[in-house]
Amino acid sequence: MLTKADEKRLLGLRRRAERERRGQFLAEGVRVMEAAVAAGLELDTVAVTPELGESERGAALLAALAARATVRTVPEHVLARIAATDTPQGVVAAVRTPGSTLDSVRMPDRATLLVLDAVQDPGNFGTLARTADALGAAALLALDGTVDPWNPKAVRAAAGSSFHLPIVCAGTGPALEWLEAERFRVLAADARGEPVDAVSPAPRTALVVGNEGAGVGALVRAAADGLVAVPIRGAAESLNVGVAAGILLYLLTRER
Repeated sequence: MLTKADEKRLLGLRRRAERERRGQFLAEGVRVMEAAVAAGLELDTVAVTPELGESERGAALLAALAARATVRTVPEHVLARIAATDTPQGVVAAVRTPGSTLDSVRMPDRATLLVLDAVQDPGNFGTLARTADALGAAALLALDGTVDPWNPKAVRAAAGSSFHLPIVCAGTGPALEWLEAERFRVLAADARGEPVDAVSPAPRTALVVGNEGAGVGALVRAAADGLVAVPIRGAAESLNVGVAAGILLYLLTRER
């Protein structure tokens, strides 16, 4: 049985301030919860609907959750009230946030980072985290103005990638100082930059993509070692930040 206090705690995780205060985030959906279990993340309050166990996949997830935490069964309308997304698929949970900081993250000699400068859409954030993970980025840095990585929609869009790809939230100034100290070549995505297929990446390269409307900010642009672009041959004015980052990352990591 889910108590009113349990429900209130879960609902609180829809707010960034509460997520940061408690060091937890709200996970929703079968795929996300499967990934959280596989990553060994600490589970707190878990709520499911009776329908979750009716499918083979749902029953397997339910057993895995019950082995790690107390699972509370709730009516579908209660789960819908808690969830931040329209289709929570019969399961939500409070999960301990993975912790990575500039001081704790360790970079190999050859590494590519994806850096987000004021990327504000949670769906874009999740797509970027998933893309960085798929293309072998060593970590993702979220600078000032970037959406909370643990926003429920960002977590869902990342499809589990944010559970094992190190994600570091850092002020823009400290992050730039860290990149310089760690000897990263910083390349900022810009439509007026050098075609990316003509760029030879350094052993340590950080690709910065910017805000969906304004692009990379002046502070980061001034600190960058170069600007890179995806050549646009058609009539489109620009590319979605997730698509552009995927192409740029692929070309910058193709020889690693």
